[in-house]
Amino acid sequence: MQRDVRGSVLAVLVVFASSGYVLGQALARVPAVRDHLGADTAQLGLVLMGMGLGSLLAMPFTGRAVDRFGSRRVVIATVLLGCASWGLVAVAPSVPVLLGILLLTGMSLGMWDVTMNIQGTHVEQVRGRSLMPSFHAAYSAGAVLGAGSGALAAYLGIGLGQLPVLAAVAAVAGVWGASRFVPEVTQEGPEEDKEEPVARRGITRVEIAIGVICLAGALAEGSANDWLALLLVDVHGAPAAFGALALTAFNLTMMIGRLAGGPAIDRFGRAGVVRAGAVLAGAAILLVTLTGSLALALVGGLLWGLGVATIFPAAISAAGEVPGRGNRAITSVSTIAYGAFLFGAPTIGVLAEAVGLDRALFLVVGFLGLLVVLSPVMREKSAGRDRRSAAILG
Repeated sequence: MQRDVRGSVLAVLVVFASSGYVLGQALARVPAVRDHLGADTAQLGLVLMGMGLGSLLAMPFTGRAVDRFGSRRVVIATVLLGCASWGLVAVAPSVPVLLGILLLTGMSLGMWDVTMNIQGTHVEQVRGRSLMPSFHAAYSAGAVLGAGSGALAAYLGIGLGQLPVLAAVAAVAGVWGASRFVPEVTQEGPEEDKEEPVARRGITRVEIAIGVICLAGALAEGSANDWLALLLVDVHGAPAAFGALALTAFNLTMMIGRLAGGPAIDRFGRAGVVRAGAVLAGAAILLVTLTGSLALALVGGLLWGLGVATIFPAAISAAGEVPGRGNRAITSVSTIAYGAFLFGAPTIGVLAEAVGLDRALFLVVGFLGLLVVLSPVMREKSAGRDRRSAAILG
């Protein structure tokens, strides 16, 4: 079994990367989708919100699905459904049909996202060390690859006809990874697992606190992707290329931070690393918004990415250790956090109209401050992890 667990790390990495690849492809081909249907900006915004709404609707049911069918089956089903529906975008004849397709795609990707986090947390607990940041680094790498392939297709003038082919590539990789998942321990498993509390039905206060932490991390990450380049160009007068460079720097350091995040958490503790990251990210946002120097703003973008790197994955790990909740805690926390990705950009946009984009980003700093206050709930349950590792690895 130990060999299977070791192999499952690669399997989870592949599934995370495949999910990121599909999303990166989707975002990169938005202009082509708009041109394909002749949609205006309002119609495009509506159909894109359909994708996010689909994810938000499906996420709350994922924990129960995994409890009943296991993460392997759920991921395989959602990978196939998500990739197939995304491939259908190429033949959507109208905006209403596209809305339905993207709603289905969003539901599939949302369940895929939660389930791979459940399996990632399970493998992390079995291995007895922090792996979730590395899994999310693989997601980021997949997103970069997906966006790059989409950009290359656009540059070469290739239409949406390539979507089914690229979706099939992601589906093959995702199914390969999911087929090598480690089955979750059931209630009929080893005696050590019977010491765990009986599953609770309602969301707990600890889950809510972890959910707020995860939301703050998602808001800090999403606001950089949505607004960093625009802030530098519109507020600081930087060239458009400089804004793109700063955003690239943010994503690069976030990926590096996630690769280094696992060892850092193992050495210094989850709560301490996340707290330090939140402080660093908050200071970086203030630097970017308040400085008059483009060089310092670029440094701020680098530190912003480094600071937020471990927050989201570490919060998912903490959710997986909530007594008596497990998979459902990950589902609840993921659903809360996804609200930041769905509603964060419009909220900051409305604030920016009223007070300016630089000041609107102070909202993110405030959430990071709240994260620091709540961070003690993220301390590791090392004893439970050791018990589970011993039970499965023998």
